[in-house]
Amino acid sequence: MASTLGVLEALLRNPGAIATKLEVKQLLKALLKRPGAITSASEAKQLHAQILKHNPSSPLYTSTAICVYSNFKLLNQSLLLFKTLQSPPSLAYKSIIKCYAVNGRFVESLASFVDMRASGNTPDHSVFPSVLKACAFLLDLRLGEAVHGCIIRLGMDVHLITGNALINMYAKLQSLAESEWRERDRRKKDLYVASSLINMYSRCARVEDSIRVFKITRQRDTISWNSVIAGCVQNGMFDEGLRLFRQMLKDNVIPGSVSFSSIMPACAHLTTLNLGKQLHGYIMRCGFDDNVFISSSLVDMYAKCGHIRTAGWIFGGIKGRDMVSWTAMIMGCALHGYAEDAISLFEQMKLEGIRPNHVAITAILTACSHAGMIDEGRRYFDRMTEEYGIRPGLEHYAAMADLYSRKGKLNDAYQLISTMTTPTGTIWSLLLSACRVHKNVDLAEKVASKIFEVDPENIGARVLLSNIYANDGRWKEAAKVRMTMRNMGIRKNPACSWIEVKNKIHTFIADDKSHPLHDEINIALCELQEKMELAGYVADTSEVLHDVDDEQKKYLLYGHSERRAIAFGIMSTPAGTTIRVIKNIRICVDCHTAIKLISKIVGREIVVRDNSRFHHFRDGECSCGEYW
Repeated sequence: MASTLGVLEALLRNPGAIATKLEVKQLLKALLKRPGAITSASEAKQLHAQILKHNPSSPLYTSTAICVYSNFKLLNQSLLLFKTLQSPPSLAYKSIIKCYAVNGRFVESLASFVDMRASGNTPDHSVFPSVLKACAFLLDLRLGEAVHGCIIRLGMDVHLITGNALINMYAKLQSLAESEWRERDRRKKDLYVASSLINMYSRCARVEDSIRVFKITRQRDTISWNSVIAGCVQNGMFDEGLRLFRQMLKDNVIPGSVSFSSIMPACAHLTTLNLGKQLHGYIMRCGFDDNVFISSSLVDMYAKCGHIRTAGWIFGGIKGRDMVSWTAMIMGCALHGYAEDAISLFEQMKLEGIRPNHVAITAILTACSHAGMIDEGRRYFDRMTEEYGIRPGLEHYAAMADLYSRKGKLNDAYQLISTMTTPTGTIWSLLLSACRVHKNVDLAEKVASKIFEVDPENIGARVLLSNIYANDGRWKEAAKVRMTMRNMGIRKNPACSWIEVKNKIHTFIADDKSHPLHDEINIALCELQEKMELAGYVADTSEVLHDVDDEQKKYLLYGHSERRAIAFGIMSTPAGTTIRVIKNIRICVDCHTAIKLISKIVGREIVVRDNSRFHHFRDGECSCGEYW
């Protein structure tokens, strides 16, 4: 069989040399890489003839022909082909936008760009020069600025050709821009500078400076509001981002699609489901629910708030799903323990022509880790470089180390981490945590020394090491680690659980008496405890890492924060309501057993998200299958 480039050269020398569909397919693949290989209009028509002969109905082939025709400004031929496509792919849109522009049909070029965005196709850097050229010739500064904003949001402002096109547009519209700016000086004066500063400080992780500039800005528009909100959320200041979003609404600033895309991740990270639902309703009323970026944010929010079924429903309705939406759904399935669904989605994504990026690989490795699918995880890890050209990063090594560790293959995890150039304390801590679960004290000491070499003040590692010693009955060593922590001024973060009831977040710490319903919660816990014991519950005190008698250990277990949150949720919500609890550390074995029984006793679904994954407890069973 002739090579791909050989087929291309054969067509150019002799149109009759192409005889099979496979050869045409090879030819088109070559043209996608080298569209400049067709050097004349007659050769373009020869190509089109071959397409019509061998596969006239293929959207990809038709789009390739449109691309070649547009290179020779053959607008009529391009339009005839474009109109045959029911759902034009991205390549067809890019070609027709370019062809309109080079033929001076600037209004039609911009209209096609709008249609492209509405259809869910994401423009790339090859589209914007034609669109910016149209804005310049139509003397439409505001539209040009809107396109500039789109370029920034898509991260294409660093592309050289696009940057040159922006410079050219603004240069041609300079006088118009000066007139606009003079008008604006009289109204909304330092607004552009302020918005740029807000954005710049946010990107440099100097959020306090970003907020300070925002506060002194006399007149604020949607751009400045969006910039400061996005800056807060992207830098982990979720509460502040939500506060500013509420203030924006109070100031009667109408949020746009960018506003919702910016704020939804805050709801996801804070797991404020009720607020997320309210925003979802607002999004639907504003007509933004068909926006792929917003829909992807909703998928991510519902998945991280424990509503994986709702996330799946929204995902199923997205038209023109992009990498972000696919990855959000795959990671959602991974965190909820639905590994087979995650793998099925990953493979379907590839079949639809979307090439996995490093985030998608992290998601699928996480899915394998949470289900103990070690062979599948190894296969995806190996293929990421060979098949997708992605070099493993920290997050990929972490997922694989976690996979090995959960399966008890601690030495394999150690060897994998040792192959990294500069392993961090965080990735070593994954293995240290597994050493505790599998009670491997010798390896734990070895791993702990690695952690303290690179991160001497790692609080979690010292707490883990102390617990490992205590679990092994080596109380002196455990006390020594604790004394070292006190001498260094390091304090352990307490185990904490949250539950949202009636739009209010309630926080619980083990044996904390500050909640106004403390006594009622204790009574509810006692009643649940009696019913659990009648059902056969026996407390597992092996993970109570205090040198006290068994009765005291049982008492300490009863007061764990997630149990207190669940008892409060049962008291405060109608029968049948799902209880959703967030915990900042891994759920213990005894609480896992207890919550399974509680879900059966009270006839409720109880969803607990710990620092690793979601657990869906229903009718005495857990979705994790005892693997977490």
